Formats: sequence, C-alpha cells, structure tokens
Amino acid sequence: MAKTNQFPRLVRSTPDPLGLFIRSEYNDQRALLDFLHTQKVGFNGVVFNAVHVESQNELLEHVLDRKIDAILDPKTQEMGAIGRYTEKLGALPWGANRPHTPNDFSHIATKHRLVASLTDYCLEKGFTQILAPTHYLKDVEDEWLQIDLDLTRRLWNRLDKSGGDKVDLIYSLTIPYKTLRDHKQRRMLVNQLKTVPMDMLWLKIDHLGADATAPKTINYISCAADFHELGIPIVADYIGGFPALALLAFGAVGGIAHGITNRERFSASDWHKPSDNRGRAPQRRIYVPQLDLMIPRQQAEKLFESFPKARSLFGCQDKKCCQRGTTDMVDKPAHHFLYQRTQKVAGLNQIPEQLRAPHFLERDLRPSTDQILKATKTDWGDEAFNMKLQKQRVRIDTLRVALGEHEQKHRMRSYSPHPQIRATR
Repeated sequence: MAKTNQFPRLVRSTPDPLGLFIRSEYNDQRALLDFLHTQKVGFNGVVFNAVHVESQNELLEHVLDRKIDAILDPKTQEMGAIGRYTEKLGALPWGANRPHTPNDFSHIATKHRLVASLTDYCLEKGFTQILAPTHYLKDVEDEWLQIDLDLTRRLWNRLDKSGGDKVDLIYSLTIPYKTLRDHKQRRMLVNQLKTVPMDMLWLKIDHLGADATAPKTINYISCAADFHELGIPIVADYIGGFPALALLAFGAVGGIAHGITNRERFSASDWHKPSDNRGRAPQRRIYVPQLDLMIPRQQAEKLFESFPKARSLFGCQDKKCCQRGTTDMVDKPAHHFLYQRTQKVAGLNQIPEQLRAPHFLERDLRPSTDQILKATKTDWGDEAFNMKLQKQRVRIDTLRVALGEHEQKHRMRSYSPHPQIRATR
C-alpha cells in the first residue's frame, strides 16, 4: 500500500511521540467522550472492540473528527478460542456462528469471505487502522501461524485494491511468555513476520502485564529488541503501570496499549476450555500513580473517609486532573486515570531516547519507593490491604534495583520506532 505523503513539507517535521493507545470496551464511550471534550488528546488512538462498534458510533465519529486513529479490533483471536467465543462474536460479518477452527481456513472461500467482509466493514465505518485477523499461538509450530500470515497478506492486498491504501495494518502477535523467552522460537517468528506486509507489530504476551515482576519486565525488554529488525513500530498490548512505562523508557517498544483502569494484563488461561462466563465488565478502579496501584472504589472511599493520611499518600494532588482531590478521583476514575497515564507518557517523550531509562528510574521509580514505604508504615485497618501494600513495596523496590542494574550493564543496541500519529501520515 502507498504510505508516502505526496505533499511538499514546508517546515521541518518533529519526531512522532511515544505511542499510547486506549482500548474502549462497551461501557467506556462516555468516559472517553468526556475526556476528549475537556482535555488535549494525549494518545494516538482508540481501539474499538468490533462487538461494540455499533453502540459506540458517537465515539467513533468524534475520534475521527479529532484526527486521531480509530483502530478496529476484529476479535478474531477470541473467535478462535472456545472459552472466549460468544454469540455476538459469531454474528459479526466475518463470524461463523461458532468458534473458528484452523480447518475452516483450508478453504480459499473462507479466507476470501473473512478478508472481504473485514475490508468492507473497515472502510464503511471509516477506521484508519485495523488489527490483522490473527489468533493466539501456543508456539511457532502452531497451525494458526501460517493461516494468520496468509490472511494478513490477503487483507493488505484487499485494502489496497479497495481504496484502503491509507488504512494502516497492524499485526497482533499473541503468544505465551515462555514462547517469547525461547530464543530459537523468537528468531523463527521474526523471520516469518518479515515475509508479510504490516505497518506496526503489537505484542500481546500471555501472563504478563501491569503486575509484571522485575525479571519478566527485563526479559520483555531484552526479547522485544529482536523484533526491531522489522524496522516498524513495536507496541506492547494489554500492559500498563510501571512495567509498560519501563518498556517505553528502555526503548523496547515505541508504544503501549491498554484499557481504562483495566485490561492492563493479558491472560489466556480460560481461552481454550468451554466456559459459561461471557465476560462481565470489570469494575472501574481508582488509580494511584505514585504507588502504581489500583484500588477498588469501595476500598478507596473507605480509606479516604477513615484516614486523613490516606488523602496525602494516595490522593491526586494535581489540580489540572482532580480539582477536588480525592472526591474527583473517586467520582471520575476514568478521567483521572487517562490524564495521569497520558502525562506519564508525555513526560517520557520529552527526554532524549538515550536518557529515558535513567530518567524513569530517578523521576518515577525512586519517588514511588519512598511513597510506598511511608504507606506500609500505617495500619489501614484492613489486613488484606496492608498485605497488598507490602507486596507492592517489594515489587517496586525490586523493579527499581533490577532495572537500574540492567541499565548499567546492558545498553539498548536498538530502539523501536515510534508509531506515526495520524496527522503525520
């Protein structure tokens, strides 16, 4: 597909910022609309769950009007997982009214139908980017891999021939953590991905997210570097918190993607066994950025009401974010989370690539270790919460020390390109 801008540049362009993509689920439309109407955008785009597009037309129109990216997630990964399949997924134009199986795609007609319906839907709705129709891979020998590579090539060609040459194609590679860690398998995946056209690669790693330990975070940083050979932006999907910011700071990825106070961790533990659970929407939580902590709303209300000290340790002090402090944190948790996350990513973006890692360690992790230490010295009247804080203190301390040692001993040999913002393209 033609990606070059044919218009002459009158001024020297500025580098694209670090990427931040927000996943919108069925109850997120109002929160995102409120944020987009009251704040500078602060993120690259919104990822729309295909099942909820029809009920989020207002958000889709506003995103397109604001000149940020509207990304379609066709949910083919869930379609091919018996534990995640739903009737609503089956009813999508590219669905089959039952879970997809690899055998379905032994027929050219099935591939053609899926690619054609995806292309038509994407162009009809005006999406500017689309996740390729990929599936969860157990390992590099998984039969879904070759199917996914073929479907991606076909979708690229179909978009190009249908007038969608300006729609960016994103390949979502979804694998277990152990597969990412396997050097041989990782090299084979990189070589396979070199054979397909794509504009971005999104990594979605099973059992790895906002609560990632120091070893897992460092391993992610090291392993992601192999994918830099593709020469395209790498985005860490379904990950948030300090681990996600560390991936950005160390240059392992050029962007991150997650939900609003949720979907910051990916687990496929229930994907491959029958389930009656059709995915209840997780409750909105209260984000405490200085502690990298999510607190259930009822627990946060109790803390702020019962302990004045909690307001100084856990409360938002930024009047541009929460003018009424803890009251706004609890009443507008989505706005608070989005503002704080966009500010963190924007702050990293102001630092030169080579200095981001030490800056993150000194300006983000070190103050947090001091704050969490203060928090653990108080009995909050809830043993479970006390233990949660203690566990968080150990995690952040370990993360700071381990990342500091890694930064000293293993300088990044390459940096992921940043995703191009829609205005640049």
